[in-house]
Amino acid sequence: MVIDRYLIREITQTLLAVLGVLLLIFMGRYFALYLADASVGDISGAIVLDMLLLRTLTSLNIMVPFALYTAVLLAFGRLYKDSEMTALAACGVGPGRVIGTVAMMALLCSALVAVLSFWTSPWAYERALQVQEQAQAGTAFASVVAGQFNEIGSAHQVFYVQGLSEDRTALQDVFIQREGDDGKLEVFSARRGYQSIDPDTGERYLVLVDGYRYQGQPGDADFTISRYEKNAVRLQDLEAAPLRRKRWAIPSEQLWHSPRLEDQAELQWRFAMPLATMLLAILAVLLSRASPRQGRFAKLFLAILVFVIYYNSLGMAMSWVQRGIVSPALGLWWVHAGLAALVAVLAVRHWGGRWLWYRLAGTR
Repeated sequence: MVIDRYLIREITQTLLAVLGVLLLIFMGRYFALYLADASVGDISGAIVLDMLLLRTLTSLNIMVPFALYTAVLLAFGRLYKDSEMTALAACGVGPGRVIGTVAMMALLCSALVAVLSFWTSPWAYERALQVQEQAQAGTAFASVVAGQFNEIGSAHQVFYVQGLSEDRTALQDVFIQREGDDGKLEVFSARRGYQSIDPDTGERYLVLVDGYRYQGQPGDADFTISRYEKNAVRLQDLEAAPLRRKRWAIPSEQLWHSPRLEDQAELQWRFAMPLATMLLAILAVLLSRASPRQGRFAKLFLAILVFVIYYNSLGMAMSWVQRGIVSPALGLWWVHAGLAALVAVLAVRHWGGRWLWYRLAGTR
């Protein structure tokens, strides 16, 4: 039990470190992307953090298997480098016990990945769509970005605001172009403005202070210019357009009963992640075996290459199922079979076929 706890502690510490690095890289990248979208008005700045957290949840089912795979590889690489694995073998700790310890930890991680794949990720995808739809609903002015021309609705209104307070209530140097109720072009300019709510109707207005109103086309006989001290412009309410739902957001129970090839491929992908967690963890134990002179990172490049090939093969097999090239009965399972065959070949190479036969037969 002491040896088992020691191995588990080594793997867990490395797993947390690797997962932390992956989360920092992932969240940093998407945080920058969402900020860029918010800066140009594609999404509301108020939902950036929510979108980031939900996007992270959708990717944990891929990051956890890779983090465990890398953690086992690095942890056992250090044990081999420091000759600790040799000392454990001399004390009677054979490969069967090592594999059993890693498999027990991989089984727990597989259960976590299964929850993420079958329930958490689809919920997070759907929730992210709902957050975007809710952010779209509101007043036309809610998506205006200071210092840029902003088209609202079907390009019938153009807003420009030079300065905007954090609570979006005080404005400076305002320009508005819109189509009036009579179909004529209206242009408003003002030195400043603020938002106001009608207490009776609850409608929002943009009150412009110290500006001009231009109505009609320049050069026409009915073109007018009027100066005002205050002028209220009603802010139109926007309805949220339903976003297109992709298969990633479909609940697993619905995929299970669906005859569509795309849904069956998505369901097999969700099965693939927990299975990949187990296979990759066992593979990492075999790939980590090295001499003390090679160092703990000796097999890292090879291990990353194997993971990339395996992951891309899963994506390719999923695409084949969606297009009907491969039967759903074969689906993604042949990719797992190939990785399991690689694990068996490496096990025979490292420990010999006789040892494996005895272990499978339950004899010594």
